[in-house]
Amino acid sequence: MKEYQNYIFDLYGTLVDIYTNEGKASLWKNMSCIFSMLGAPYAPSELHRQYQRLVAEELAEAGREMRKRLDTQELEDEEIEILLENVFAKLLSEKGVLATPEQIGELGIVFRSLSMGYIRLFEGAKELLMRLKKAGKRVYLLSNAQRMFTEPEMRMLGIYDLFDGIFYSSDAGVKKPSLFFFDALFQKYDLKKEASVMVGNEYRADIQGAESYGIDSMYIFTAQSGEEPEQLPSGCRRLQKIGEVF
Repeated sequence: MKEYQNYIFDLYGTLVDIYTNEGKASLWKNMSCIFSMLGAPYAPSELHRQYQRLVAEELAEAGREMRKRLDTQELEDEEIEILLENVFAKLLSEKGVLATPEQIGELGIVFRSLSMGYIRLFEGAKELLMRLKKAGKRVYLLSNAQRMFTEPEMRMLGIYDLFDGIFYSSDAGVKKPSLFFFDALFQKYDLKKEASVMVGNEYRADIQGAESYGIDSMYIFTAQSGEEPEQLPSGCRRLQKIGEVF
């Protein structure tokens, strides 16, 4: 079994087992109460509708800006990422409320907590990261995720400090399978492709993204994976459990 120097992990569905539901009525009922207490009165249905509108507007604007910044039209819509902080800030400002970044961050954590059914590490995930570190390997995170949600969750789960580098799509403005997202990580840490492997559970984002970028990969099928592919690229190894990475 080939060993690598750099192990690049997806987070949700790979290391972390999570279930969230942003469509449930109780989420928007509770969030409308919180917004109202902050001086921004919304009915639950209105808040949900405005949230969806602002997310769509942010995605459209982010797409225009990112394609201009990278001087390319090759970015797919699915590769564009936004900062949800901007959405929460606009929801408040449309009702005349100006919030501090700290308040927006706290609001985001409440939103995430109310939408969550459960969150936990997959069996053996933390032990794997610790084995890799003990063996002198470099461990990175490349996650399609919002920092405002994910960083507190990683700290809560006790794995935040086990990574040598963490890239959130919300910071980059792009997400897997975008080659620009992969390349941002490799450029920052001067990683060599032949010494690196991507570990993930999403075929399109993690495995095809890695294949297109020119690095090996390891695929693990979990409840969050969607449809399981019948065939994997030649440079991809199928895992039965996360501990098989190393």
